[in-house]
Amino acid sequence: MRSFLRKFLPFFVAAGVFSFFMNMLLLTPSLYMLQVYDRVLGSRSEETLWFISLLLLAALMVMGTMELVRSRLLVRANNAIDAQLAPFLLRKMAEGATSPEGNQYSSGLKDLNSIKSFLTGPGIMALFDAPWMPIAMIILWYMHFYLFLVALAGTVLMVGLTILNELLTRKPMEDANMASRAAGRHVEVSLRNAEVVNAMGMLKGIAGRWAGLNDRVIALQSRASRRAGTVSGVTKFVRQAIQSLALGVGALIVLREPTFTAGMMIAGTIVLGKALGPIELLISSWKGLLEARIAYARLDGFMKAQHLEIEPMELPPPSGQIALEKVSFGIRSTNKIILKEISFALSSGESLGIIGPSAAGKSTLARLLVGVWKPLQGTIRLDGADMASWPSERLGPYLGYLPQDIELFAGSIADNIARLDEPDSDKVIKAARLTGLHEMILKMPKGYDTYIGDNGAVLSGGQRQRIGLARALYGDPKLVVLDEPNASLDNEGEAALLQAMAYLKQMGTTVVVITHKVSLLSNVDKLLVLQDGALAVFGPRDGVLQHLVQQQQKQQQAQQQTAASPAIESDNAADGGEVARG
Repeated sequence: MRSFLRKFLPFFVAAGVFSFFMNMLLLTPSLYMLQVYDRVLGSRSEETLWFISLLLLAALMVMGTMELVRSRLLVRANNAIDAQLAPFLLRKMAEGATSPEGNQYSSGLKDLNSIKSFLTGPGIMALFDAPWMPIAMIILWYMHFYLFLVALAGTVLMVGLTILNELLTRKPMEDANMASRAAGRHVEVSLRNAEVVNAMGMLKGIAGRWAGLNDRVIALQSRASRRAGTVSGVTKFVRQAIQSLALGVGALIVLREPTFTAGMMIAGTIVLGKALGPIELLISSWKGLLEARIAYARLDGFMKAQHLEIEPMELPPPSGQIALEKVSFGIRSTNKIILKEISFALSSGESLGIIGPSAAGKSTLARLLVGVWKPLQGTIRLDGADMASWPSERLGPYLGYLPQDIELFAGSIADNIARLDEPDSDKVIKAARLTGLHEMILKMPKGYDTYIGDNGAVLSGGQRQRIGLARALYGDPKLVVLDEPNASLDNEGEAALLQAMAYLKQMGTTVVVITHKVSLLSNVDKLLVLQDGALAVFGPRDGVLQHLVQQQQKQQQAQQQTAASPAIESDNAADGGEVARG
């Protein structure tokens, strides 16, 4: 994170230079007041008053212009940081959201906004103005040693209050942020499962858990706010007391030393206020500074954990040839192995059916085939190249994926079919026709421009699945993976699905379909059987089906023999009893 922000250092250096000259120009009101008291009133010269007034206005105009330039510099730096870092964070957060380990960092954009708010807020201005404090102290030293002592005492007290504020509020703020994120995640999960929550009356339990989490957030935030408020109140008292005492000390010096004028007394008081101002501003904006620092620490840790990305050489478009070489996959946090050394290969244009009992790892294999998850061991090759070497934005247009849980986005039907890219009318209509959606879409109020709401709220389950299928087929991808594509389809939808699979085969697209229905396996070239995460059988469809039938017959025969054994033993026992009685 530090090396990334270093690229924008010229913006902040320039803003710091402007701040230095602005603080110098802020002395002009003090000098103006000094000249009015000591020169204008003493000489009663209107010409002098007009001249120094014009100088004052010119200096204040320059200062205002510098303030405008400084703010624009910070805004441009802010926008540049966002433009370069936000897309990277969004991509990494999306990758983390699909991780089986769970998304460990979902607040990247929020943390980035906290940092940007600090970089354009009063906190950064206080840091820019803080270096002026020693200069103001030197000016007070030359004005009078007593004024310098008062300023030094005020500075020590306020710096001490700043350190105390840090010690009192840092831990509660960190704990409050963690608790707030936990409460936010609880609400997000509850809203995602709103149907279940409302249908089965779980709202009371959900609200109770959230209230417990939220009470902890409120308690921690209140503790931090009370401590910060106390320190802030003491700081304001110290600031006003020191500034008032400085005026009193200045008056005492005027009474004792004739060379020290009333104008110098007032000017010295103003300079002392300028010296203490940045510290007071820093304390008042301490909460924002703490939040920005915590966000920076999280972002820095997240970015350090990312692998150094080297722009790979662009490969030619894939043809759909895919091969798995001893691929294993599991969840590290639970030490659970889901897939064990899976190896098979498909040529371009071949179709594969994957079957097996529940929890055999079929959906996991589908996610690996499209690059959503990465194997723990082994390699997945697409056209001979490691799939991990393909950037997702380059590979995505050549892949089609229909997961079990269909997620649609707020927007039109055309937007969703076109994968949220600028819709190509011909491609959208072609994909809709392949899935039998075209006529149904035309009957909707606005046709392809019909707004479907969040996650396709206005559509039925079958319509959502068919739109998801059309999205997978958009743009004639070279590899299509369908996970239970007929789970919500009626007979008409299943017929359209079979028609789409036949079209993909004709176009030379490699198709992988996971299903429990034999009807979808009628046109596949090969069949793969998964059992307990291991490849049990793989080969041509007819051969695998024949093997499964023979295996089932053997199991039935074994069951019949097992069932017959107790009866035979019972008969033998009866015969033995008769012999014994005889």
